[in-house]
This record gives sequence, structure tokens and C-alpha cells, in this order.
Amino acid sequence: GFGRKTSSQNVISEQEKCQKELEELKLEIQKCKFERDELYQILDLYIYDDWDLRLDVELPILQSEHERRMMAMQMMTNSISDAMERYKELIQANSSYRIRHSQLLREQAQLKNKIQILLNEKREQLVEQTELPASSVEAKRLCEEAGMNICVPSAKQQQV
Repeated sequence: GFGRKTSSQNVISEQEKCQKELEELKLEIQKCKFERDELYQILDLYIYDDWDLRLDVELPILQSEHERRMMAMQMMTNSISDAMERYKELIQANSSYRIRHSQLLREQAQLKNKIQILLNEKREQLVEQTELPASSVEAKRLCEEAGMNICVPSAKQQQV
């Protein structure tokens, strides 16, 4: 029915759930790495006396690096989403092929059954055809005997 999920749908939804959790964990790890890097950079800035100058120089570099990483992460997320969509399409195609294969197997079994029936009918007809000449010879002999029996009494009357 409509309310029940097939085992392949359950597997897909379970895999999707795991995939989402994996993506969330990857994002969390990435955030932690960014925070760690920022803390190291802040510590480095405090070490130098002229940290304002250093901040003015390194901040655009860090912002640029951050943007690159964010774009790479977005591309990876898009790639994963595309792969999941392709995976769903392949599952549906596989299901369609499996259904068609089952239909073809049933049709093949029905055709084999019909062929066997036709072969049996042909065999019966061949047996009947071989019996026909024998029965026609027998019918001819019976007709001749009947003709003799009919002729014999009239021949006896002519003789008397």
C-alpha cells in the first residue's frame, strides 16, 4: 500500500539519514578547524608588537582563504547532493528493470506452457492420422463383407 515502505526505500532513507549526519559532522569538524586556526592566528598576533599592521595585512588573506574553503565546502555539498539524486534514479531504474524482468519471466513460462500444449495436440493429431488409414481399410473390409452378405442371399434366390 501507500503507507508501507519497501525495504529498499527503508535502506535509502537510512542511508540518506547517515549521509546527512556525516555532512553535519564534517561541517562541525571544519568549524572547529577554523576556530583553532583563528585562535592560533590571534596568539601569533599578540606575540608581535605591531599586531595592527599584521592584522591589516593578514586579514584579507584569511578572508580570501575562508571564502575559498567555504566555496569548496559548498561544491562538495552540491556534489554529494547530486550523487544522492543519481543514486535514487539508479535505484528507481533498477526497480523498473526488476519488475520488467519478472513480467518477462512470467510471459516466458506461459509461452512454454502453450508450446507444450500445442505439441501434445499435434502428437494426438498425428496418432489420429496414422489410425485413419487403418480404420478406413477396416471400414472397406466391413463394407465388402456386408455387400457379400447382401449379395449372397440374392444369389441363392437366383440359383433356386
